[in-house]
Amino acid sequence: MRGYATLRKVNTVLSVVMMALFLLHGVGNAFLVMSFGRPTAKALARAIVALAVVHGIIGVGLTVPTVRAMRESGTSYGLLNARFWAVRASGVAIAVFVALHMVVFLQVGGGGPYRLKEYGVFELAVNICLVLSVAVHVLCNARPLVIALGMSAPRSRAADFAFVLALLLLLMGVSFVVYFVRWIVI
Repeated sequence: MRGYATLRKVNTVLSVVMMALFLLHGVGNAFLVMSFGRPTAKALARAIVALAVVHGIIGVGLTVPTVRAMRESGTSYGLLNARFWAVRASGVAIAVFVALHMVVFLQVGGGGPYRLKEYGVFELAVNICLVLSVAVHVLCNARPLVIALGMSAPRSRAADFAFVLALLLLLMGVSFVVYFVRWIVI
């Protein structure tokens, strides 16, 4: 069990670093697609993906014994473990939508280095779903993260964290919509 505690601590630190990099990437590029900023480095995006892979592997490593214990006990407590399953499902959704997001933004067209070949309804849906899955994943984990970091008043801190994160994710979602509208108008 000591190994699992260490893995949880490593995953907590990894989550904080990955979240900071994600916010830099997301907010920076949100301004870019609305024509107000400069692109964030591709190295930053690659670092986020690498950290996400490690985070996912550790998450699976921590999930398997929990599911095994549920199965052995004969009780799954599905409704009581709704947050547990929401985090796992949103993590899988993030992996799918990140892959699609990368495909969407790697389609560079002839109108400049950041002009896509097309940004239609599918591309908009992929990116909105990515933002929503990140929102579910991180917001479900806000309180456990604050507790794991040892912050005082975890409910209050988690609520503050969730509010700020929700605003930043809203900015990212709005930027995709603005970009989509610009594609329709142009």
